[in-house]
Amino acid sequence: MLFGTQTINEKGHLEVGGCDTVELAGNHGTPLYVIDEEALRRRCVEYREAFQDKSPSATVAFATKAFLCKSMARLACEAGLHLDVASLGELRLVAEAGVPMEKVTLHGNYKKDEDIEAALDLGVGLVALDSTDEYRRLSELAAERGIRQRSILRVSPGIDAHTLDAISTGRNDTKFGITVESGAALTAIEECLSMPGIELIGIHSHIGSQILELEPFQLLAAKLMDLLLSAREKTGWNPELVVLGGGLGIQYEESDNPPELRSLAEAIVDGVEREAAARGLEIPRIGIEPGRSIVGELGLTLYEIGPIKTVPSADGNARTYVSVDGGLSDNPRPVMYGSPYPVILANRAGEEASSEVRISGRHCETDTLVPRALLPAPKSGDLLAVQCTGAYNHTMASNYNFFYRPAVVFVEQGKAREVVRRETQEDLLARDLG
Repeated sequence: MLFGTQTINEKGHLEVGGCDTVELAGNHGTPLYVIDEEALRRRCVEYREAFQDKSPSATVAFATKAFLCKSMARLACEAGLHLDVASLGELRLVAEAGVPMEKVTLHGNYKKDEDIEAALDLGVGLVALDSTDEYRRLSELAAERGIRQRSILRVSPGIDAHTLDAISTGRNDTKFGITVESGAALTAIEECLSMPGIELIGIHSHIGSQILELEPFQLLAAKLMDLLLSAREKTGWNPELVVLGGGLGIQYEESDNPPELRSLAEAIVDGVEREAAARGLEIPRIGIEPGRSIVGELGLTLYEIGPIKTVPSADGNARTYVSVDGGLSDNPRPVMYGSPYPVILANRAGEEASSEVRISGRHCETDTLVPRALLPAPKSGDLLAVQCTGAYNHTMASNYNFFYRPAVVFVEQGKAREVVRRETQEDLLARDLG
């Protein structure tokens, strides 16, 4: 599978953004994260237009947990997106990138005082309130500053999003948000409306990730409108904003068939408007927070292939292990979730894929990146491209085994620019005080 601006050039090499991946690896080293800047910018605009064509007041906020660096923050902002952050580090980075703070929402299920205080002092547009303790503390800190912080209340609607347990976040049994079915969410709305440091303007829910169906989003719209009807009957509150999170999946495998953006926008906008009208509610402004479905398919990771060995497998057949110069420290998702990834030999992209191999990382664990990969018979020194690593690779990278985190390169129209440099030995040693 090829994505974005990817092509196979006359040398038989994989090309992205007009740049030969073999040359990128030679110039920047491996492992290397490569981001298709032109396609990424286009995707951001397509997302915003899909929703605003249906509802002009809709906001699309990029979920920075999926992928974040200063260049990404600026690109999203320039494309007309808002940004959501979930830590003080993410908040500081987007501020440093020059993103207007009124376009930023602070998330997180445990916001320490330093997180809340930074958000208040920087003037973030919204804070997503995740618990009773949190909204009470936020109100205290905001009131001390003479501020009424615009906020949304995150609720857990009790919805199964038909995705992996580890990334399903809308069920009742979750650490995120305040439960609707128990009545706690309604109580929280009533309490927030009376607090001096909070201006509650809406509600929020995020039901999971890698969702490949529209039905869960439509069900979410109905559940949230039920809650708002109860809130209006009890308090008279008519919220300005309803945020339905993110969660749209991407094509990790040939069989994955995520909905088109305009189909998603139609399902969400029509769903909210229909369910609100059916209950006699004012139609709120709609917000969404995509991450993976913006950047996931538009990033790849380049690895150099090293040792190759063929061994007997448990079923009596032979298995070929292909080791690469990265692994779980730059992409932990296969180990965490069993996540699949498509692969291609970047330096032999035009050759027939006829050998089934197992791609393994170099860490002191089993560290399987791809359990079953179909490639041209690989050789040591070949260049492997693992596709669809734009989301939750760079941001989840670690220094396990004291490996250095990779550089990030943006490519567009034949030009490559390094936006995050590769870590060095000096970087790792600098924090160790002996």
